[in-house]
Amino acid sequence: MQITESGQSIKVQTSLQVKRLLFVGPKPPPIGGSPLTVQAMLEELALYPSVQVAVINTSPAMDVRKKMTGFNFEKVRRSLLILPNFIYEIPRCDAVLVFANDLFAITLAPLLLFLAKLFHKPFYLKPVGAGLDLFINAQKKLFREYLLFILRAADGILTQTKLLKDDLHKLGCANAHYLPGCRPLSPNAPVAKEHQPGFRLIYLGHITRLKGPLVLLDALKTLPKICDEQVTCDFFGPIHDEIHDEFLSRLKSVPNARYCGVAKAGTGPQLIANYDALVLPTYYDTEGHPGVLIEAMHAGVPVISTQVRTFPELITNGVNGFLVPTRDDNSLAGAIKQLATDPILRKKMGEANHQKGEEFRADAVVAKLLRIVFPDSFFIREPR
Repeated sequence: MQITESGQSIKVQTSLQVKRLLFVGPKPPPIGGSPLTVQAMLEELALYPSVQVAVINTSPAMDVRKKMTGFNFEKVRRSLLILPNFIYEIPRCDAVLVFANDLFAITLAPLLLFLAKLFHKPFYLKPVGAGLDLFINAQKKLFREYLLFILRAADGILTQTKLLKDDLHKLGCANAHYLPGCRPLSPNAPVAKEHQPGFRLIYLGHITRLKGPLVLLDALKTLPKICDEQVTCDFFGPIHDEIHDEFLSRLKSVPNARYCGVAKAGTGPQLIANYDALVLPTYYDTEGHPGVLIEAMHAGVPVISTQVRTFPELITNGVNGFLVPTRDDNSLAGAIKQLATDPILRKKMGEANHQKGEEFRADAVVAKLLRIVFPDSFFIREPR
């Protein structure tokens, strides 16, 4: 609205115009944090009649168990597919949003930024994970200054964590904004689960060494010696090649653990709600806000995880979960025992975690995204 000199209110014409967003990012498959965040955002954006979205999918067409490192033909092929699509769409859009990991940010993203500037289109970069500052600081001075020049040239950097936003500000990137990951959420409180014997844990995510599944197996093996409560753990997720044989071999020696295959994409909160706690013993130092932790919030289930650099933004130790030292199976076993033997604490933590999840609702995050990308426009969202 705008007030005229006569006191009458009129609608600003630009607020009624349809805006077209060029969305460059990975859609499922494979399953994982960024693709599911992209899917959640696209589903939410579809509820805005005055926002049109053109999508360029950057997901790799490959076996998700295999790790892609360095430069290879697959990455070259994907770049050759992305560029012509981007050149075709850029004149027709009003703004660009690009999801990028560190390698994408230093290779293809600068070229996409150049093309956006050539066509006078606002360009927003959303780094994947929370390690961009660590990556920049690890480079030699000349290359570091080049990276910072590229980042400062963007109209906005939408960081997944508050820590990355603050660190980028310290590096002179005043255009950094905090925009967390998200998942769809019903506003209703989680339904109380039926009582089942024992204490049931779930590990949900990629089964790769840095995510800590072997540390969890060691903790589970210790638990019968220190805890009278029956504790079981179900593992869901694709097993990566680098850990496949070792994980399955060690799993056989832990009778209170089992592998249950790969969960269907989008069913995380419903699956987690069947358990008493989610466990994620990761020691991956560039973790951002893993989607599985958000899904546990939405399910109203407490979390047992580790003291990686960004997790205190999600988990307040002793309030909505426990954070233990990384690679410490004894501390992990102790935290599991504490939750397993204290149902009142579990209930309080679950309720606190559900409340914390309000920050990561897809509707709230996408509304904030639109305010950043189209600051002079007003959008009406249709109900689901």
